[in-house]
Amino acid sequence: MQRGISRITAVLVVVVLIVVVVVGVVAGLQLSTRTGTTTTSSSLSSSSSVSIMSSNSTTASSTVLKQLSVDEASAPGSADPAVAYDTNSIELTMNAVLTLIFFSKSNYSELIPVLATSWTESPNGTTYTFNLRNNVYFSNGDPFNAYVVWYGVYRDMLMNQPVDYTYYLYFNASGVTVGDVNSLDNAQNTPNSTLLAIMENPNNAVTVLNSSAVQFHLTYPFAPFLDTLETGPWTFTDPYFVEQHGGVVANETNSFMSVNGSMVGDGPYVEQTLVPNQYTVLVANPHYWAQNITGNFILQPAIIPKITIYYKTDELTRILDLENNRVQGGIVAFNDLNSTLADGKNLYIPNTGLSSAIEWLMLDTYKFPLNNTLVREAIIEAINVSQIQQIAYGGYANSVVGPNLHGFFGYNNSILPTPYNLTNAKALLAEAGYPGGKGLPPITLSYPTSSYLSIMSQLVIADLSQIGLSVTPQQLTLSTWVAMSFSGLNGTASSATMIQYGSWSYYPDFSANEVLVDSQFGIIGTYHNSTIYNLIEQSNTELNPQLRAQQISSITQMVQHSYAFIWLTQDPDLFSTGEGFGPTVWNNCVSGMWYNAGYAGVDFNSLQYTCTPT
Repeated sequence: MQRGISRITAVLVVVVLIVVVVVGVVAGLQLSTRTGTTTTSSSLSSSSSVSIMSSNSTTASSTVLKQLSVDEASAPGSADPAVAYDTNSIELTMNAVLTLIFFSKSNYSELIPVLATSWTESPNGTTYTFNLRNNVYFSNGDPFNAYVVWYGVYRDMLMNQPVDYTYYLYFNASGVTVGDVNSLDNAQNTPNSTLLAIMENPNNAVTVLNSSAVQFHLTYPFAPFLDTLETGPWTFTDPYFVEQHGGVVANETNSFMSVNGSMVGDGPYVEQTLVPNQYTVLVANPHYWAQNITGNFILQPAIIPKITIYYKTDELTRILDLENNRVQGGIVAFNDLNSTLADGKNLYIPNTGLSSAIEWLMLDTYKFPLNNTLVREAIIEAINVSQIQQIAYGGYANSVVGPNLHGFFGYNNSILPTPYNLTNAKALLAEAGYPGGKGLPPITLSYPTSSYLSIMSQLVIADLSQIGLSVTPQQLTLSTWVAMSFSGLNGTASSATMIQYGSWSYYPDFSANEVLVDSQFGIIGTYHNSTIYNLIEQSNTELNPQLRAQQISSITQMVQHSYAFIWLTQDPDLFSTGEGFGPTVWNNCVSGMWYNAGYAGVDFNSLQYTCTPT
C-alpha cells in the first residue's frame, strides 16, 4: 500500500477492522533476494506451520457440516474486486476471484503459483513476465486469460478508486482509454484486432505477449513489487460479466458490481447473495476449474458447501451467538476474549501467530500544543502501553516499533519502544514551559466505537492526568472514523483531533505500512518530515536487500524520534476481518486453515466442521 503517493491520483482508505489479510506465522520472515532469475512453480513446505488449526474436541460424528455461519463486526464496503479496500470486502472478493501468486503457508519469502505458473524479473527490476495457467474458467464458463489480466489492471486504473493507488505506485496509466477497455465485450474474452494491437504495445504498463502470458512494465524499480500481488487490487473479474452490467466509467464505481461483483469468479467460492449491512452467502463454485489440483492450499476446492457471514455490530450479540451455537465462528472484542473462552466450553482461538495488523495512536504535530516536540515526547512517555495491552487487549497484544512489523523484511529488533517514564514525562512538560500541564488546553482523543477501545481511552485519560493533561474522548462511528483517519485530512483542520486511534493491515512488507507515517503519501495528514519521506521513496527502489534493510532501520529510528506515534500492538492470532475489533473465536468442531492478518487470501476453502458441539 504505498509509496510515492505524491504520484497518485487516488487516496487510499484502507480500514483494518481487525482484519488483515491473512496468513501464517511471521517470525523470521525475510524478503527474498531477486536478481532477475526465473521463479518456477514451487512446492509447498511439508510442515504446516501454526496457521493450521487443529480441533480441540473429540470427533463425535464424521458428518461434515453442510453450511457454516460466522458473525463479523462490520459489513464489506463493496463486492467489486476493483473497489474492495476494507478487509471485509477483500475477504469476500478474494474467495471468489484469485490472484496470480500467493505466499506459502510457512513464510512471506516463498511465493507459490496460483493463476500464474511461473514468472521472471528483469535485472533492473522494471519488467516482470508471468506465464498463466491454461483451462481456467470463471463460474459462468467464460475463460480466464492474459486479456482478462490486461483488462483488470486498466479497468482499475481508469476507475481510479482508493485501492487502485497501488497500481499508480509503479504503472503509467497512459496509452489506454475507457473505450479501449470496454471494447473487450464477448464471452470468449478475446480482443478484436484493433484492441489486440493496443494490448500488445510494449510501451504500455501491461503488455499481452499471447493468450497465456502477460508482461508488466514498471516506471521505476519497486523492490517489493511481487509482494503486492497477493491481495486487492490484483484480482481479475470476468470482463464480459462487467460489460454486461454497466462496463467501465472513468473515475466512477459500478453500482451493480458493488453488490454483485463476486457472483462470478474463478475461486473456490462465489457470492450467492449479499444483503448490504446484513449478511453475505457464499457457495462452493459449482464449476470450479481447480477441483482436481492438489498440493496448493489456495486452490483447494471448498469443503463446506455454504458459508453465511452475518454482520453484527453489537459485541454482546456476537458472543451470545457463539455461546449458544447459533454460529460456528465470530469476532470477539479483545477485552471480552478471556471471559468468552471461559464461559464457552466449545470455543477456542486458532494460534496463527503474529499478524500483519498494527494499531497505534497518532499525534497531530500541526496543532497546538502537539506541535511542540517536548510535549509530544512527554505524552508518549506518560502512557503506559504495557498496561493498555494487558487490560484493554486482555493480553492479546505484542509490542512493536512501527511502522515496520515483526516478521517483515528489515525489522530491527534492537530498536526498542519508548519506555514508560512518568518522572521524565513531567520533566519534559516543565522544560516545554508547561509545568504540571498548566497553560495547556484539553487534548482530544478520537477512536471508533468498540468496547476495548473505550477501555484504552480511559487508560490514556488516567495516564495523562498524572502529568496534568486533560483529555476529551471522542467516540466515532466506524464510517466517520474511517473518513477522518485515512482521507489525508490536514492536521491543521478544525475537525482533526489531537490524538487519533488507527489500525492498518495489508501485504507483508514495509512498503505496505510506510504511508502511515508521512502526510506526503496522502493517507494521514498529521505528520511530515522531508528526510523521512525521501528515504522511504529511496528504499522502495533499492534492489540491494542489505541497503534496503539499513534504510528501513533508519526510517524506523527517525519516526520514533519524531514522537508522533504510539504503537499499541502488532496483533496476534488475528484473522483479517477482526482488525480493530478482535480475533475470530471458533467452535472447536471447526478445523482447517484460517489465515491471520497480513493479506486476505482464500480463507474458507479448507475449513471443515466434523463434530457435534456439546
